[in-house]
Amino acid sequence: MKMKEFVSNVLKVVVFGCLVLFVSSFFTKELSADDSDGQGLIEQFGDKLKKLFGGNNNSNKQLPEELGGLSEYMEDIMKKAQEFFGDQANPGGLELDMNDPRMADLMKFYQAQLEQRRPSRNEKDHRSVFSEYKPVIAAAHKSTAAIMNKNGKQAALATVVDSKGLLVTKSSEIPKEGAYCVFSDKRKSEFKILNVNKKWDIALIKVDLNDLNAIEVSEDDTVSLGTFLAASGVDEYPIAVGVASVAPRNLSVSERGFLGVGMENSPGGVKVTMVQKGSGADKAGLRVDDIILKIDDNEIASPAQLAKSVSGLKPGDQISINFKRENDEKTIKATLGSRGDGQARFSLPDPGAQFGGPLSDNRVDFPNALQHDLTIRPDECGGPIVNLDGKVVGINIARGGRVKSYAITSRDLKQVIASLTSSNNETDEISSLQKELELINNEIRDIENKLLEIQKRKKAKQNELKRAMKTD
Repeated sequence: MKMKEFVSNVLKVVVFGCLVLFVSSFFTKELSADDSDGQGLIEQFGDKLKKLFGGNNNSNKQLPEELGGLSEYMEDIMKKAQEFFGDQANPGGLELDMNDPRMADLMKFYQAQLEQRRPSRNEKDHRSVFSEYKPVIAAAHKSTAAIMNKNGKQAALATVVDSKGLLVTKSSEIPKEGAYCVFSDKRKSEFKILNVNKKWDIALIKVDLNDLNAIEVSEDDTVSLGTFLAASGVDEYPIAVGVASVAPRNLSVSERGFLGVGMENSPGGVKVTMVQKGSGADKAGLRVDDIILKIDDNEIASPAQLAKSVSGLKPGDQISINFKRENDEKTIKATLGSRGDGQARFSLPDPGAQFGGPLSDNRVDFPNALQHDLTIRPDECGGPIVNLDGKVVGINIARGGRVKSYAITSRDLKQVIASLTSSNNETDEISSLQKELELINNEIRDIENKLLEIQKRKKAKQNELKRAMKTD
């Protein structure tokens, strides 16, 4: 009986996992060519359990003695599972113990399966769709390298920006030791980090290879919303396809204007519900219950409109605020601050992250970023994205959410590369001068040592001379 209870609990957990995958918009099951009977997920799951525990499809297989007679019991469990899925209004008495300690392990297992899932034929990430994009990324994938950790697992992608061995990648994803690059032509090389731009989380690295295929970085960063994009890896197929969803914008919290008020809708304007102490609003004299009517003579009808008008400005900018206090209208000037000034920063979990795949640890505060809906993983950041003409329009720098990823545009990338190489050249020059100075110091030490030796020999000869003169 204890064995039956154990099997029951395990199956309940497994069935719950199937339910999670079934209701998730991210889980799809692609039937292979052998699945001509069109079985659904639950039916296939049931067949596998029957084979395991001696059901109708398990011919002449003997069960261990302690499991004898469980076949019918297992079929009963699967019937309950099918009732649960088929009629959610009447779950059929299938009860799950959410406190079961194996539940966490099961969820981790299914999350891993989701990250490696096979999309359905109706999804944009299906292989048949990717095949249509092969000509689009044909040039870009030759300029892409995979950064591997010491265990041979991919940690990030990198993009060749100079044929003499210079690449850029996502800095925070680079392994601390034992990392190396693998290129699309299967060549491998260790690398060294030359420079890092912390704002963009981009590192300039150098490999000991020549004749690499470098991308062409354009100063034109025009990417219209809805433009089809493809992300390149080291394979001939793209790693993801999608569209540009939000125009490039500043994602740096510290570089956006901040007024410092809580708001709610109110007839004729926006009501102030809170004023942050020390903020621009506080210093300008705004109070709780004031009704903001206009910002810089532009009427404000909602909190979202006010937030948009302010966040588009920079800290230090001054705005004119027309507001109503009781029955009087007033106009004041307020100097915007930064959202980070004196504020605690909290990072709340993305509710879609559980089934949307892992997110980049560093996915905020970029000075400017193009948002798109390509489903990339953190270890696929650092590679190029191209439009339908095969033109590189940017490099992926973060997976930001369930349906959003970020890329640095080609124009910004060109400036970052120039900055990184310039700083590195200056560093190289300083390093070279330091080495030359060290060589000179070594020569001086050698001469000093020789001089000391000569002085010792001189003194010895003087002593010999004195002894000789005494003898005479």
